Amino acid sequence: MRIQSRAVHEALLLEALGFIFVALLIWVNSYLDVPHMVLGAPSTPWRPVEVAIESGFVLLLGAAVTGVSWLTFRRLAYLESLLILCAGCQRVGDEGRWLGFEDFMESRDRMSTTHGMCPECQTTLGPAFWRKE
Repeated sequence: MRIQSRAVHEALLLEALGFIFVALLIWVNSYLDVPHMVLGAPSTPWRPVEVAIESGFVLLLGAAVTGVSWLTFRRLAYLESLLILCAGCQRVGDEGRWLGFEDFMESRDRMSTTHGMCPECQTTLGPAFWRKE
């Protein structure tokens, strides 16, 4: 999960940096008048207010897109954290295989399982177990 979290942060950072780069390109293009220098187009005057508005819209759009991406990554992480249990036999669905819970835990997390009894079951089932001894 730690690696996935790092990958998500890196993806969101790259997405945000891409929008920042586009906003910077707007400033550079307007300040240097690149179409005039490269293509020989008529010279345009320097209009910083127009450039600020354009780059502001790009940054707002970038914030919205990055926010939606973050929400999408959170939703995916939630959905990936769910276990699919068979309603009949309680086996766990894992990438096309159906495993018993103990086998699933051992294959996924390298954890061993043991058994215990919750306080409610101790009061209802516990006396039956103690009488057998």
